[in-house]
Amino acid sequence: MILLYGLGFATSFITGRWADGLGKERVLTAVLAELVPALTGVPLVTEWTALLVICLVPWGVLQSLAVTLLSTLLSECSERHRGTVLAFYSLATNLAVALGAALPAPLFTSHGFTAVGWACAAITPLAFGPSAWMYVRDKRPRSAIQPSDETAKQR
Repeated sequence: MILLYGLGFATSFITGRWADGLGKERVLTAVLAELVPALTGVPLVTEWTALLVICLVPWGVLQSLAVTLLSTLLSECSERHRGTVLAFYSLATNLAVALGAALPAPLFTSHGFTAVGWACAAITPLAFGPSAWMYVRDKRPRSAIQPSDETAKQR
């Protein structure tokens, strides 16, 4: 079963190009929004193998896109601080892998995979919320944020 998720995850060489064409920020926001129902669907279908198979590949695709786009956007943030930004991203990723395995272990032991799936689905909006807010904020017309060049010349 995990190979199906991996198969979806392996599509990043295709989906990354697609995301570049549509805009990385826009696609990342959409992917994070789509991960919530995808992660919610997995615990709902754990009893039905065929449906679980159908859910695992798209989950891998979405997860791959999220990781690829996040690392790409972070690496483009600042030329000067690129190494530091990526070092902190690597630290956060490694901590997430370690804590992601350790913290839900008691939940998995006592309540099974479905409970872990629900917990993951509940946590995902925490990433989507700030991403959507920043995307909307950055797409506002600059005149709403700062005075235009014409206004600055008049002063």
